Amino acid sequence: MKKSYYLLFIALFMMTVNNSVFGQPNSVELQNGGGVLISSHSSIEEAYNAIPAAILQAYIIEILTAYTGANEVFPIDLTLKTGHSAANTITIRPDAGNTGESIVSTNTNGIISIEDADYIIIDGRPGGTGTSIDLLIYNTATTGAGSNTIEFNNGATNCVLRYCNVKSNISGTAGPRNVIFGTSAANVTGNSDNLVEHCTLDGSRSGVASSGTAANPNRGNVILNCSIINFSYAGIWWLGGTTDLTVTGCTISSNGSSDNTIVSGIIASPTADNSTLTFTRNKVVNMNALSTSTSLAVRGVYISGSPGTGSVVTIENNFVALTSNYNSATIVFGIFTVGSLDPHIMNVYYNSVLIGGTQTGGLAGRTVSSGIVKQSTAPGIVYNQKNNISINNRTGGTLGVIHSGGAINESAGILDIDYNCYFSATGNHASWDSVNYLSLASYKAAASPNEQNSVFKNVNFVSNNDLHLTGASIGDPDLIGTPIAGITTDIDNQPRSATAPYKGADEPLAIFFSTLNLKINLQACSPMRDTITVLLRDTASPYIVIDSARGVIDSNGAVSLSFTNAVNGARYYIVVKHRNSIETWSRAGGELFTGGVLNYDFTVAASQAFGNNQILVNGKWSIYTGDVQQDGVVDGSDGALIDNDAFNFVSGYVATDLNCDSIVDGSDAAFADNNAANFVAISRP
Repeated sequence: MKKSYYLLFIALFMMTVNNSVFGQPNSVELQNGGGVLISSHSSIEEAYNAIPAAILQAYIIEILTAYTGANEVFPIDLTLKTGHSAANTITIRPDAGNTGESIVSTNTNGIISIEDADYIIIDGRPGGTGTSIDLLIYNTATTGAGSNTIEFNNGATNCVLRYCNVKSNISGTAGPRNVIFGTSAANVTGNSDNLVEHCTLDGSRSGVASSGTAANPNRGNVILNCSIINFSYAGIWWLGGTTDLTVTGCTISSNGSSDNTIVSGIIASPTADNSTLTFTRNKVVNMNALSTSTSLAVRGVYISGSPGTGSVVTIENNFVALTSNYNSATIVFGIFTVGSLDPHIMNVYYNSVLIGGTQTGGLAGRTVSSGIVKQSTAPGIVYNQKNNISINNRTGGTLGVIHSGGAINESAGILDIDYNCYFSATGNHASWDSVNYLSLASYKAAASPNEQNSVFKNVNFVSNNDLHLTGASIGDPDLIGTPIAGITTDIDNQPRSATAPYKGADEPLAIFFSTLNLKINLQACSPMRDTITVLLRDTASPYIVIDSARGVIDSNGAVSLSFTNAVNGARYYIVVKHRNSIETWSRAGGELFTGGVLNYDFTVAASQAFGNNQILVNGKWSIYTGDVQQDGVVDGSDGALIDNDAFNFVSGYVATDLNCDSIVDGSDAAFADNNAANFVAISRP
C-alpha cells in the first residue's frame, strides 16, 4: 500500500514538473529572416534569448497555436543585441493561421519591456500579412503605478509596434500607461525613432505616453493610424524628456471610465528646445468624463507646457468634437495652447472643432467653453491660426458664464490669424485680448490687421462626432479659406483646392465658384447683347492669367461670371475682351473678392479702366471699339477690313460689324476711322 501511494506521488510530481518546467516545448519557433526554422521554444523570451548576442541576419519569432504564455516570466524582456539594423531586425508575430492569439498576464511591472534593444518589430498579423489587428497584448492588473503594458526603455530605438490590440485593465490609478516611452539615463539615444501604427490602444490612464530623460530625450517617435480608446486621463501624453513627435491619422476617444478631473485627447509639454511636434489628420471625438467636480477640465488638444526655444508645434487637419454635458466642468476647450517663456512657433491650420452639451454651474464672467483658445504670453511666439472652423453650441451654466467660438486671450507675439470661421450659440462668437465680441465688425476692428477675412457663422456637420461638412455648407463661399504652403490634402488625405480651399479639416468634392458681377458699356454695340470674355490676371508682373470666363452682357451691359480659381483676399486685374473692342483692364492695383463675390462697374468713371482708357457715350463710360484684328490698336488695317466687308455687302455676326446691327457699312467705318485718328490702343500695366 505504501508503495502504491509512493508511485502515485511520483506520478503527480512528474506531471507538475512537466507542466511548469517543460510545458509548451514547441509553442514558439525561432526562424531566420526567410522563415526557415532554427529552433523551437516554450516562451517568447526563451526564443529571443536563443538569438546570438551579436546578430548578423534577420530573425522571426513566431507564436504557434499551442502558446498560452504559461512559461513566460513577465515582463517579457527584449534586451540589447549588437548588429541590429534595418536589415537585421527581430520580428515577433503569430504564426500564419494563428488568429486570436493573446499575451496576457496580471503584472505590475508590465507585459513586454524593450530594454536598450533596436529594430524590434512586434507585428500582430498572423504571418505578418493583411491589414487586420489581431494579436492581443493585455495587462489585466487593476492597481500599480508601473502596470504598463508595453515599455520602451533605456535606449530602445527604431522599433515598430503594429496591428496589435494593446489593452490595460487600469483606469483610475495614477501612473500607468498602455504604451510608454520611458527613461534612458545611460543611453544618449533616448527611446527614439520608434513607430506605433495600426494598433488599438485600449484602456489605462494614458493610451501612449513619453516621459524621458532630459539629458537623453526621447526623439522622433511616430503614432500612426491608431485607435486610442477608453483611457481615463489622456489618449496621448507627451511629458518632459521628450522632443520630436508625430501623431497622424489616429482616432482618440474616452468612455469616461473614471472620475479623473482632467481628461484630454492629447496633452503635450514640449519644454525641450528645438522640439517638433506635429498633430495631423486625427479625430478626437466621443470624449466622455464621469467626474462631477467643479474643477473638471476637458480638452481635445492641449499644449500644456511652455514649448522650448526654437520649437515648432503644428496642429493641422484635425476633427475635435467635445459634445457631452461634462457636468460642472470649469473648462471645455477644443484646442488649447499655452506657453509663457521661450520663443517658438505655433501653427493651428485647417481644424474643425465642435463644442456641445449643456453646462452646469461655472463662474460668471469666465470662459468655460471655447473651440480654439490661445493663452500663450510668450513675447517671442510666432502664432499662426488660419482656415479653422470653430463652432460652440454649448449652452447653460451659471448666469454670466461665457461660451465662445474662439478666444485669443493673449495677443502677445507675432500673429498671423485669419480666414477662420467662429460661432457660438450664445452669441459670444469670438474674443480678442479677453474681450468678447458679438459683432463681426467690432471683432475685426479689435483684431486688426488680423482676422480681416474671418466670419461669424454656424456650419452643417454630418453629426456631433463626424465633422465632415454637409448640406448648405458645401459650396458656401463664406467657407473659402486661403492656400497654405505645404498643406495640399485634407483629413481624409483628399486633395485640397490649390486656390480656394475650404476652411476646416474637410475638403468636400464640391468646387467653390467666385462670382464677378460686372457692368460695361461698348462704345458702338451697346445696348445690344453680345458675348465677352473676361480674364482675371495677377497684379504682379508678368500678370499671369489666373482664370477666365465667358458670358453675354444684357441690354444694360451687366453680366455675372463664375470663376473657380479666384480666392478671397487676393487682388486681380479684370480684363475685358470683346470681338471688335480694345482689350480693357480695370484700374491700377487690382480688385478683391470678398465672400466669393466681386462687384465692378466700368461705366461710372473713366478711372475704372486702367489709364482712364474709356470714352463717354450717352453718360456712360464705354470701352473703345474698332480693334477688328485684336492686336491692341485701332489703325488703318482695321479700317481696311471694314471697308472691304462694306464694299462686299457682308452681313451677320462678324467682327467688322462694330455697331452690332448685323450689317457692315459706313457707320462701322466711321467708328474705326475716328478711333484710329485718336490713336486708340490698349492701356495696361
